[in-house]
Amino acid sequence: MENRISRAYCLRHPGEVIGHFGIVSFLRMMLGRDPDLLSVLVDRHRHHGIALPGQPGSAYRISAIIEFRVARIYGKLADHFADQPVVQAFFHELQNEEKQHGHLMLFCMYTIHNHPPLKFVPTIKEPAIRRLLDRLKRVETLIPTLTLNEALAITAELEASEINTIFEHLLAQANHPSTQFFRMRFEAMEGHATGIPRRIEALRMAIGRQTH
Repeated sequence: MENRISRAYCLRHPGEVIGHFGIVSFLRMMLGRDPDLLSVLVDRHRHHGIALPGQPGSAYRISAIIEFRVARIYGKLADHFADQPVVQAFFHELQNEEKQHGHLMLFCMYTIHNHPPLKFVPTIKEPAIRRLLDRLKRVETLIPTLTLNEALAITAELEASEINTIFEHLLAQANHPSTQFFRMRFEAMEGHATGIPRRIEALRMAIGRQTH
């Protein structure tokens, strides 16, 4: 499930990391406290880069907002089930993965080109996007009252929704070499839409073994 480029990965592949992202990013990974390379890159671009302007750039920002809100939901679910370590670890893992998705969308926003023009450009005005944001807001308010079965059902529902479709379509348009480095890693992994149901079932089995 691990999709982060960690300090250990950078140590094992210094030439690859420096070649794609430069010596400054590599040294920051070695000497700083950032948990992963995407966090380093997004922070550098936030301070020194220029985001893709107009609706194309906004599309990646919207996707990042959605991913970070889902990460926040999973983080709160982890806290809600803190008395069940296996469940808490499951939601923490999902939280970290959604944060990675959000950071990747922001990284795309700073590195992608609009030549040729991007074909998939969702906007905040689209009814489907607004319904999705409203749904996330409602889910967050329900967390304190959720049972585990309800939480897992909501998780499966979220991961089967437009969230991953938007992320995957926007990622598929990534056309900068450094962005493609991450794109290839994410595309080589099992996506959430297909992987989450299997992982939920594995979690249920692990809980069942603990009760016997």
